Amino acid sequence: MLLRPLLPDDRERIIDAFKRLSPESTYFRFWTSFRGANPTFIDRLCAEDQGQHASWIIVIEDNDDVPGVGGGSFWRSAENAEMAEVSFTVADEFQGQGAGTLLLAAIWEHAYAIGIRQFVGHVLDDNYVMLTWWSSLGAAHVRQPHGGWELTLTLDESLLPDTSAANSLRQRLAAIRAADSEQSHP
Repeated sequence: MLLRPLLPDDRERIIDAFKRLSPESTYFRFWTSFRGANPTFIDRLCAEDQGQHASWIIVIEDNDDVPGVGGGSFWRSAENAEMAEVSFTVADEFQGQGAGTLLLAAIWEHAYAIGIRQFVGHVLDDNYVMLTWWSSLGAAHVRQPHGGWELTLTLDESLLPDTSAANSLRQRLAAIRAADSEQSHP
């Protein structure tokens, strides 16, 4: 598997990946049910937007049968430059295997490097997996009047609790930092 930034050339990969999502996964990610992804949304994902947005994906090298394992993105807040909204999509067959944690670590490192200090996520009431995951990472929860939850995670490793999910995130962050260090100092 390969973790890398999303590239403008990945447009067809994204279209194929969204078509493969189950109705439940689509609903939890987009709060609505549909087949396929909106072309405008795909354009936004693929657009290079220095410092305001980044997307990372996990792909299986040399395997055209699987368009992707998952993706994670952040969008910097217009009101608070130290905050970004974050979202994840993991292919159904790879859920529960650590892809989300790896994606979180990648976008955490990327966001932190450009001055973002908090991630905000919006999660539906019945998306127990994401609510549990964010809770186990120490995220603050605020109930929204329209339904769902706003979750805020501070990008400070020292604030992560002593949970299995947080420990896994710490390991992924360390691995990404080590890989970055190797690339910087061959």
